[in-house]
Order: sequence, then structure tokens, then C-alpha cells
Amino acid sequence: MNNFELKIPDYYIAQKTDGSGNEQIVKYYRKDESNENKTLYYGYYGINSYHEVVSLKENIRELTNKESKLFSEKKYWSLPQNFYHSFPNY
Repeated sequence: MNNFELKIPDYYIAQKTDGSGNEQIVKYYRKDESNENKTLYYGYYGINSYHEVVSLKENIRELTNKESKLFSEKKYWSLPQNFYHSFPNY
């Protein structure tokens, strides 16, 4: 599934690891090695304010063709926005 090379900096979709299926558009800007020799990707997300995120590649996916089109049209609210700054469901 994640057989692609991440280009840094660039935008990708981060996936939560808690089993919720939540995803978020993230701009990754740095990669580094952890103490356990795992590659970590550092990024941020947010429209009104920013939140930091650190991910393993296994929790990152490329934008779909539809998401890439929405991104190029600056329709950011139509992209996955399911992390902390999301609007609550009532």
C-alpha cells in the first residue's frame, strides 16, 4: 500500500493509529531517524491554526487523484480533516 517515495516537503494524508480510520491532510517538511532506527516524518496541519504531527511511513498515504484535484483547486475543506481541529458531529 505504501510503496512510494515521500518527497519532502510535500502534502500527504496521515492516518490515525487508534483504529478510528481518521485521516488528515498534512504537509510533511522533515524526516529523521528515531532511536529505534525507524524513519520519522515531521509535519503540520491546520487551516486556522497549526498542529504538529510525527508519523511513520506506514501511517502515510499519497493523495488520491480526486484529492489532488481538490487540493489544486484550493478546496481544502473537502480534503480529509479528521484530526483535532475538526468540527464536532452533533
